[in-house]
Amino acid sequence: MGPKAKHHIQQNGFSADDIGLMIGASGGPKWLVLAGLDRALFGAFMPSRQKPLVTLASSIGTWRFACMAQKQPLVALDRFLEAYLAQSYPDKVTVQDVSRVLDEVLGHLLGETGAEEILSHPVYRNHIVTIRSGGTLRSDHKLALAAGLSATFLANLMGRARLGMLCERAVFGDSREQMLQFSDPLPTRHIALSTANMELALRASGAVPLVLAGVSNIPGAPAGVYRDGGITDYHFDQSVSPGDGLVFYPHFYDHCVPGWFDKGLKGRHLSAQHWDSLVMVSPSSEFVGKLPGGKIPDRKDFFSMDNARRLALWQKTVAESERLGDAFLEAVEKQQWSF
Repeated sequence: MGPKAKHHIQQNGFSADDIGLMIGASGGPKWLVLAGLDRALFGAFMPSRQKPLVTLASSIGTWRFACMAQKQPLVALDRFLEAYLAQSYPDKVTVQDVSRVLDEVLGHLLGETGAEEILSHPVYRNHIVTIRSGGTLRSDHKLALAAGLSATFLANLMGRARLGMLCERAVFGDSREQMLQFSDPLPTRHIALSTANMELALRASGAVPLVLAGVSNIPGAPAGVYRDGGITDYHFDQSVSPGDGLVFYPHFYDHCVPGWFDKGLKGRHLSAQHWDSLVMVSPSSEFVGKLPGGKIPDRKDFFSMDNARRLALWQKTVAESERLGDAFLEAVEKQQWSF
């Protein structure tokens, strides 16, 4: 907890109505460790809220929140889990293979009416972060894109503000809510979410360069190639203005890595104490140590094990994650928090 959040909870406890902004991180398969927590949040904790709530996410976080904002969030979450766990790839996998499979996963998640339900939800106001690529980041040619990523890495090394030379943050947001304000110097474009662009925006937000194809021709958006929002906002940071209320962050780590290229820059990693209003809920190191392989699932699992073994380990992680949801709901019920 940040200091302001800690004071609030000490004085008033913690409820869904205290939240002013809810955040979801990038991270691909890492989200599986939160599946049980999401089930508790989407099905028991958040439905008690009546007033509108802004959600902000990138990459896989946007897909999780797309489940939450449907009429039957747990049914949507089950569809998402079923399709995500069923991923299977040949040994010589291509960008086209991965894009095709994950397009099917996203279609399964949304179902026939998911986009309409998200945009008409009485509470949730989803905001989906992507980047609009510049320079050679626009190319899906492997060598050109790799060169663009190398240039982006070097620019970020000199300062996160330099990312703006090669891309801009593009936020597809629910038009019922005012535009979110980012206090960092990165160029930011706001685009209204619609039923016509919802699925493409979600696809773009998770379009990891060199893994999935970039997304073009998005209705209502300026021309360009849109890619993974984690490049600028991997886990987000305190530059996001939450407005009123606390910032609630169900996360797979106990710290934030601001952008994709900041993973190895430990000096840029942030704890909850750096963010005044933040309430972060994450699995403990003891919990993670007891997971299969002693770690949270990640994209490397696709290369280090065959499909059958990976599926078995991921299913075990999902089953274990139910304990996280139970622990959170118990803490809310008893208002027992560690300060």
